[in-house]
Amino acid sequence: MLLRKFWRSTAGNFALVLGLGLPAIITAVAFAVDVSTMMQAKVNLQNALDAANLASSHLGDLDVTRNDAFDRYFKVNVAGHSELGNAQATLTVDKGVNYIKTKAVATADVNLNFAFLFGNSRRITVDASAVESNNQLEVVLVLDNTGSMAGARITALRTATKSLLDYLEAVKSPTRKIRASLVPFVTAVNVNGDGFDPAWIDMEGKSSTNSLNFPAIDGKRPHHMALFKQLGLKGGWNNTGWKGCVEARPGTYNISDTQPDPSKPDTLFVPYFAPDDPAAATKPSASYGNSATGYNNSYLDDTIDNSKLNRNILGIDLGGLLSGTLSALLSADLKTIAKYVASTNQIITETGSAITVGPNRACPTPVVPLTDDFNKLRLAASQMTEWNGSGTNVSEGLSWGMRVLSPEPPYTDGAPWKTAGVTKIVMLLTDGENVVYGASNQPTKSDYTSYGYLAGGRFGSDNQTAAARNVDGWTKTVCSQLKNQGVRIYTMVLQADTAANRSLYSACASDPSDYYAVSDPAKLPNVFQQIANKFSRLQLTN
Repeated sequence: MLLRKFWRSTAGNFALVLGLGLPAIITAVAFAVDVSTMMQAKVNLQNALDAANLASSHLGDLDVTRNDAFDRYFKVNVAGHSELGNAQATLTVDKGVNYIKTKAVATADVNLNFAFLFGNSRRITVDASAVESNNQLEVVLVLDNTGSMAGARITALRTATKSLLDYLEAVKSPTRKIRASLVPFVTAVNVNGDGFDPAWIDMEGKSSTNSLNFPAIDGKRPHHMALFKQLGLKGGWNNTGWKGCVEARPGTYNISDTQPDPSKPDTLFVPYFAPDDPAAATKPSASYGNSATGYNNSYLDDTIDNSKLNRNILGIDLGGLLSGTLSALLSADLKTIAKYVASTNQIITETGSAITVGPNRACPTPVVPLTDDFNKLRLAASQMTEWNGSGTNVSEGLSWGMRVLSPEPPYTDGAPWKTAGVTKIVMLLTDGENVVYGASNQPTKSDYTSYGYLAGGRFGSDNQTAAARNVDGWTKTVCSQLKNQGVRIYTMVLQADTAANRSLYSACASDPSDYYAVSDPAKLPNVFQQIANKFSRLQLTN
């Protein structure tokens, strides 16, 4: 009876149950605490190993070996974690022709709180791998500087270009050569910068396309450098009024990297010379603008000056020839009018954008050939601006990008095509479709371009739309030539993701995923960075 009462009594049961369950509770808590400690210790050890592995995988200091850098970074990163005892790490390096792979393993004793479960400590192990391309890089930026880039677009382009150059400079090292180039383009490209050699240029009018925009007198045409001299612009080609733009070469030379050869005049580059347009009736002495239908580049005085009619150069009477240069083509009566310099090469602001007036109309800043002088590149990028007139010719920009990368003249800084360990990159940006522009209602049918006037026939059509599609075809051909030489091409269109552009530039890119349609100029720096990460990055592989 008493025994039954004892068992049925609830008084003191909590203490009894607690006494019986306490060891299990303590064990569970101890297990949780030590497991948490080991998990955190493993995370901390992994982070320390990752940091050391990354630091040793890309070194810009040859005085420090990879193992020394690895050991130093590992020790620094584990020093603040008291739970990690006797931490040790090893690094192995696999160097290939085009890559560096590192494999690291780390171990440590974790100091535990409850020795009766796991002992005083437990050994943990982690590993990490990283791979870095160590290809030498030759990166050419082919960048649209046409008038439609004005405002937020050109500002974003300058910012994006600087950021990319900063990144490329940061990833170069004494054992990894990285060079870059800038090729600004409008309808033409300016070559009168670093590396320029007058031997490339048709100084004497021997090319079959030199002076096609001017009438012959007694069977002779004044070549473009002669015209610059006749205009009195500081006396000729060297340090003169010729800014440095060149026309496209005739025939298939237009989109090739065939080297200039004085014995083959058509391989030389004709100096760009935009003829003087007839003055508009509202501006009798000069007219300028960016009209789609009218003349845009009158820069010489239309007044008859009989005292100057007998001036000549190279045995050619230029008294009439310079009578509106272009106008002389259109009317024999105008050959009796002498026009002399009123104003040339001026930059005039109209509707918020710069318009060039003179023989160098719409000629951008010069090419910067391949260099590892990133300060020079950044300065050139900061000087890019928009240039109104003549239209957009991406094939010219790409052709000069190809010539910059080529080991053959005119530029010779590029490594031979398909050199092992060298990656050649073209990053192309445009904000519109290829277009032949201006004077559509005039006999010339366009502004002066790198192919002369539309009416001259060098575009393969006298229709602006058809001519622009021919430029698309040349653009596509240059892309194919570059890819056949192993060049990686990334294409970007800025607020210009039209069906035509999407088709052209996704096909131009090395892969459709390398085509970027950028809708917001503010996002352009991020896109440049994404592309840079594709062709030059260090990453953990596990």
